Amino acid sequence: MNTENIKSAVIKAFEKSDDFALRDICGGRYTVMYIKNLSSRTMIARNIITPLTLVGGDIRDAVTNASATEIGDAETAISDILNGAAIVMGGTPCRVFSVMTNNEEGRSQDEPQTENVIRGAHDGFTENGDTNAMLIRRRIRSEHLKKEVFRIGNVTKTSVGMMYLDNVADAGIVNEVRRRLQNIRINGVIDSGYVEMYIQDGDHPVYPTVGNSERPDKIAAKLLEGRVAIIVDGSPVVLTVPYLFCEGFQITEDYAKSVWFGSFERIMRFFASLISVYLPGLYTAVVVFHPYVLDPVLVDSIESSRDGIGAPLMWEVITALLIFEVLREVGLRMPKAVGSAVGIVGSLILGDSAVEAGIITYPTLIVVAFAAVCNFIAPPYMNSNTVHRFAVMIASGFFGLFGFFAALIVGSGMMCAKQSFGVPYLSPFAPIYPQGQKDFLLMSGIWDMKYIPTSIVGKKIARADGKRSYTDV
Repeated sequence: MNTENIKSAVIKAFEKSDDFALRDICGGRYTVMYIKNLSSRTMIARNIITPLTLVGGDIRDAVTNASATEIGDAETAISDILNGAAIVMGGTPCRVFSVMTNNEEGRSQDEPQTENVIRGAHDGFTENGDTNAMLIRRRIRSEHLKKEVFRIGNVTKTSVGMMYLDNVADAGIVNEVRRRLQNIRINGVIDSGYVEMYIQDGDHPVYPTVGNSERPDKIAAKLLEGRVAIIVDGSPVVLTVPYLFCEGFQITEDYAKSVWFGSFERIMRFFASLISVYLPGLYTAVVVFHPYVLDPVLVDSIESSRDGIGAPLMWEVITALLIFEVLREVGLRMPKAVGSAVGIVGSLILGDSAVEAGIITYPTLIVVAFAAVCNFIAPPYMNSNTVHRFAVMIASGFFGLFGFFAALIVGSGMMCAKQSFGVPYLSPFAPIYPQGQKDFLLMSGIWDMKYIPTSIVGKKIARADGKRSYTDV
């Protein structure tokens, strides 16, 4: 293959990647091609551009401070670029060389504080958009990984990158993300949350329709399933769409555990999340309107504990919930050195004092505390579950089990009707996709997840080919 064919093939492979760089130097006698930030621009300037400008002649003779390997086909050139090399072509006769200029930077010093894992990668995104794109490219070294850059903000002109795999992601979803990004009209984008608010489905959704993460390995896994990643320069949080309800119960570490234990943990997270939303309302509805469904001994214990309390049970539960939310917010906003101490001491003192003062009873305190603790098990839905919990609580407090089940049915119906970029929010559960069920509550082995979720990509794409059996000799 001649050099012009190699150059054309490389340009075609990266034609939709805005982080691909092509530079003609020395009046067009030499061409340098590389991916920004995946290759070190300092090394390219020092070891390639400067020697060729000063010395010229044969590339191998001029580039003396870095390893240069002659190549003769486009596949090798594309592969080397994805591994951080710079492709240099030129000279007489025209030859093509791969010069290793791998950028050794890339690992942030701090592990993501919101997504800690015991087993797994411990690097996290930074505030530099180009570095974040590099961290993703180091995990997906494919010419199909594209990056498009938009300038959003009339004043800030913030760089917002969209990354996707063009051979996996659904073209309709990619076009819709591009359209929503281009339609953002705002003076400044300071954080990825600004973009999230503009591109999410619905004006004020309770549950998120745009995912986010500070972990490069998690974003890479989502890209491999056909999602689109959105990188905002200045923010260490990368967005992903479409976002499905089941993702809130999946963590990266699940795929490094036994499928039995992984399934157990996912089921536990799911039911703990339900408890956090529905337990206070169910407790209020049963005790106030339908005490006959409980054991008489338990009913007598609850009623005796409420002697001397004039407020209805509904307001008692709401008061306890509000006290907990205030303490949680104080613990989050205080400096780290004192935040946890203030939260613990405040909970103990206020809880005990409220019981002694006859404002809250011990049964109510136990129910509220258990529901509040369960809310932390699914961080993506922590804020959403808090709002949902109060809605269920009010309906149950006024109408008993009728209000409770009405809130349950209405909430479930709204979730079933919800979509994220055209994908049903509750898939693969509603509607049911058999392949998607292998990575929902009950996990299968990663070798058994043979196809990318159909609900996301809209087509059948293989990603695994089973597992060979090995027998010890």
